[in-house]
Amino acid sequence: MKYLPIRHWMLLVLLLIPPLAGSRDAAANDALQVIDFQLRWKHQFQFAGYYAAIEQGYYREEGLDVRLHEGAPGRTPVQEVLVGRAQYAEANSELLYERLKGKPLVALAAIFQHSPSVLLARADAGIQSPHDLVGKKVMLMDAVTDADFHTMFLNEGINADAIKILPSSYDIGDLAAGKVAAFNSYLTNEPYFLQQQKVAFVVINPSSYGVDFYSDILFTSEQELKQHPARVEAFRRATIRGWHYAMDHPAELIDVLINKYKVAKSREHLQFEANAMRPLILPDLIEIGHMNPGRWKHMADTFVKVGMADENYSLEGFIYNPNPPHEVANLRKLVVIVSIICGAVLLVALALLAVQRRLRKEIELRKSAEEEVKNLAYNDSLTGMPNRNSFLPYVSKQLLSAHRAGQKLALCYIDLNNFKEINDTFGHIVGDLALVHVAKAISSVIRESDMAARLGGDEFGVLLTGIHHVAEVQRITDEIQQVIAKPFHGDLSVTASIGVAVYPEDGNRLEALMSKADTAMFQNKAAMKSGSP
Repeated sequence: MKYLPIRHWMLLVLLLIPPLAGSRDAAANDALQVIDFQLRWKHQFQFAGYYAAIEQGYYREEGLDVRLHEGAPGRTPVQEVLVGRAQYAEANSELLYERLKGKPLVALAAIFQHSPSVLLARADAGIQSPHDLVGKKVMLMDAVTDADFHTMFLNEGINADAIKILPSSYDIGDLAAGKVAAFNSYLTNEPYFLQQQKVAFVVINPSSYGVDFYSDILFTSEQELKQHPARVEAFRRATIRGWHYAMDHPAELIDVLINKYKVAKSREHLQFEANAMRPLILPDLIEIGHMNPGRWKHMADTFVKVGMADENYSLEGFIYNPNPPHEVANLRKLVVIVSIICGAVLLVALALLAVQRRLRKEIELRKSAEEEVKNLAYNDSLTGMPNRNSFLPYVSKQLLSAHRAGQKLALCYIDLNNFKEINDTFGHIVGDLALVHVAKAISSVIRESDMAARLGGDEFGVLLTGIHHVAEVQRITDEIQQVIAKPFHGDLSVTASIGVAVYPEDGNRLEALMSKADTAMFQNKAAMKSGSP
């Protein structure tokens, strides 16, 4: 058997390597490929990553000349891609809906990990929860675009037909003028207008009611992916780079929007938008563009739940894999050739093992970050108790159950007496110890069927279920006060004032019970200060 000279092996390596590393250089030397990208709406900071990728030359480095097209009523990103007027676009949950209906669409990256889509209601309209929208005028988009709201209604046992739903006018001024009770909005935009108009408002967020969708999703068509896989990869890579730059340089992108794109919004409005986006994108916790298949399945199941999709759906081919199989195959070829030439099989294996471990660690960190974000949203970080976001929806659900079963509930508001003096005298560390002591004291008294939460500051809430006599409530609240008053941190002690509202005697709606309990608590606190029994 004759062996090839080493120079022949080297030539073979040089012939195999260019398909892996030379494609980008080749694209740079060719004429730029024109790419049409459809935005969801008018130019604003919401799309900052795409402007950044253009301004920093990231698209040009990939051989792409990207043209951005503004959105408008009747011009949907999904339709623009399907008919071929745009190769790439950005959409919300309607992207998944159309895919479930058989449209050849591919999700490339989820820019917003949490949707900014919320309902805004005037504070003076007496609306605190979705239940208060029954019989009221509410502006929404179509059922596909606003599937998260319809799912929220379903989760809360609300028939959407009982709400007077109007087509959105895209003008938040209709809410400010009182023409409607609630208006479909973005946390990143409309709240600023209401603040400037000094209109007090309430936010009803679907995420507080178990509906948490991806938003602002970069996508393309199956045809584009099949015919131009390298271009898809390049466009996604440059876009993610652009979003990282935008998150790190918001002021610079605001200048671009004002000077180049002539955005009519003020600098302050754009800065508000940038600040509001950061907790939705979570660039410091989760890799920008990250998509969890389980989360997509949950969203698809939501469409099935509201009757907008068939339960026998498939997401195969919908979620883009940024590490396509052909690259893995080429890498294996390269490893084999290099191992034959220099005998570095062991070194390559160790390098690949290190990469695998790093990837596994990154995945674990991402999962941990997602769990931490979810925990912070619904639990108090100091005491470990549920917070207001968990407590109020739970109370609403229990009120519905109690109404159906003809049962009584008791809503208790607990406020610590002279808590500010503890903070001012002994410092916030001791104040925190007092709050933890109170949380443990309350939890030790209530039953498994009850729920306690820290509502904020030194305020706590307790929901007592299955109440038969008012005397039961008095016994439990007396015991709570006694346990709270026990010394902590040496001989320090703290007392509490408690106000109680009983359902249905004191009201049959959440806001009425909250108001009654709050008033009773302040009356008890005033009585204690005056020395009255």
